[in-house]
Amino acid sequence: MSELPNDPDDILTLADAAAYLKVPEDAVLKMAKEDMIPAQKIGGEWRFLRKALNDWMRFGNRSYRREWPFHPELLFESPFTEDLLFHLEQRLIQRLKAQVGPRPGSKQAVLKHFGVFKNDEDLEGRLAEARKRREAVE
Repeated sequence: MSELPNDPDDILTLADAAAYLKVPEDAVLKMAKEDMIPAQKIGGEWRFLRKALNDWMRFGNRSYRREWPFHPELLFESPFTEDLLFHLEQRLIQRLKAQVGPRPGSKQAVLKHFGVFKNDEDLEGRLAEARKRREAVE
């Protein structure tokens, strides 16, 4: 038997997969034929990804194939997911910006909350005095 590859994405033969899982080849072959273990038949021979075997061992017999057309972890490795999350983030930021009213302490905020000053001719002076008082306290 050859030395097993070290890369998690390495492709294993039936013998390698059996050695890796420390079970007889017959048991791995039976599971592969019954679609109980992640495997692909290529040119009449079974091949296994080390990473897929690791995931299968970690998640147990809960087959992701029944619920997902692909392994759920692939969702987060997909460029499509990255683009989708980026666009959702941009939309969320735009909506939050649209909901935010005037900056606290601004002329618009004062006018919004204290409409009594709306027609004051010296509003700018009053705002400047209020800023000076606030800065003096801080």
